[in-house]
Amino acid sequence: MSGYQVPLARVTSSERRGFEVSIDDEPGISLFGFHGRLNEPIVDLGNQTWAADIIGKDKDGRWTYTNRDVELKDGDVLYYWTTVRYNGRDYHRMNQSAGF
Repeated sequence: MSGYQVPLARVTSSERRGFEVSIDDEPGISLFGFHGRLNEPIVDLGNQTWAADIIGKDKDGRWTYTNRDVELKDGDVLYYWTTVRYNGRDYHRMNQSAGF
């Protein structure tokens, strides 16, 4: 059994419209998955608002999910979990959150 730990995600929002969730690249990563919901905790794997698999790094060499559609307000909380495919196996980091 691997001791691989999914990297902690960085959540950013430079404007009040949208957000980004990203992780640093590491050798062996071939996919980054993001699953999120605004202002309501995720209680099972099927009740997220957003779900996406990112299959390539961005221009900065990070694995990044970008959402430019949601309008954020002070006090909003993004609840999310992430998946990383590392050396062909999927690993998860559950029960994460970030406030705006």
